[in-house]
Amino acid sequence: MNIAIIGSGLTGSLAAISLAKAGCRVDLYERLSDQELANRQRVYAITHSSRRMLVKVGLWPYLSSDLIPFQYLNVIDYALNKKVQFIVNDLSQKDKKYSAVGWIADHNKIMVSILVYISKIKNINRIPTSVITNSSNYDFIVAADGSNSSTKKKLQTPSFQFDYDQICITAKVLLRGLESNESFEILNSEGPFAVLPLGGDLFQIICSQSVEKASNSISLPNSLFLDYLSTLLPYGIELDTIIDEPKSFPIKFLLNYSFHSGKYLYVGETAHTIHPVGGQGLNLCWRDVEYLTNIISFPFFKNNKFMIPYVYSISRLFDVVLISILTDFLVRYSRSNINIFFLPRFITFLILKKYKLIRSCILNIMTNGI
Repeated sequence: MNIAIIGSGLTGSLAAISLAKAGCRVDLYERLSDQELANRQRVYAITHSSRRMLVKVGLWPYLSSDLIPFQYLNVIDYALNKKVQFIVNDLSQKDKKYSAVGWIADHNKIMVSILVYISKIKNINRIPTSVITNSSNYDFIVAADGSNSSTKKKLQTPSFQFDYDQICITAKVLLRGLESNESFEILNSEGPFAVLPLGGDLFQIICSQSVEKASNSISLPNSLFLDYLSTLLPYGIELDTIIDEPKSFPIKFLLNYSFHSGKYLYVGETAHTIHPVGGQGLNLCWRDVEYLTNIISFPFFKNNKFMIPYVYSISRLFDVVLISILTDFLVRYSRSNINIFFLPRFITFLILKKYKLIRSCILNIMTNGI
């Protein structure tokens, strides 16, 4: 098949590699330079569904040395003063051998490695524009040009979307008092607060706050911002210094009503954008790529290409909707101060802490999808 991909960010680039490995001829359209693509201060949580995809396309050996594994995921509810810990033994048997609940990836490092890998694949042709002059040359066009997709706007594809009344603040910091293989997801009344390991004493802070409070926090001098962050960290963890200037960005939710429009197929944030809580965003995007590649590779569809967009849309629906609901629920759960909800929250933590089977089930959904 001849495939065009619009957008060569992490999702578009992985789609190009995966589809090329499946035997497709791929034209990868991107108006940004490699430097512009790589120059983003962002980190991602990589789960086992993404690890499986990277192994399948041969990228894992190139990326694994740049990924920081963590063996403990600590979820803390400050309102209840309760904590539950997910560990490697809570994973399924096939995932335990990798000795990590997940990995933390720096955008710049993995983007550079993926772009170098693409340059070695003969049936991927990179084209320095985002405009396809003749769409009839392709069996399908994969739109991976982000949540503000110009492709989707041109096709007037409808979606359900809203802005959270929150802003996400990120910063790299040096911390003392915790292990380099630990990560934290802290639920408090302002919103979720994540602490992600980047190796040694270096950690990434991802803090969700109300728009009003975040605007004030981001304008604070570093010394006062450090004091504020210290109030959010669990007891015993001390903050030494901020490594880079804090960055902020708005948070929105987006979900297409359909993952295709004619021969156009939507993957990644072009199809769905969710709250960063739980680190599900990139993993959900890469599972789109996995499902699409599996469908296109299936022999039956070589003679029934017209079915591919419909099968792809249907196959992704349950996973995307379920993860979207779970992440949105965590945000609203975290910020709720209504006393009537405290009992079910308490029971939830009690069950998760006591029953390994329930922990394993939850972790398997979050790390492998549906």
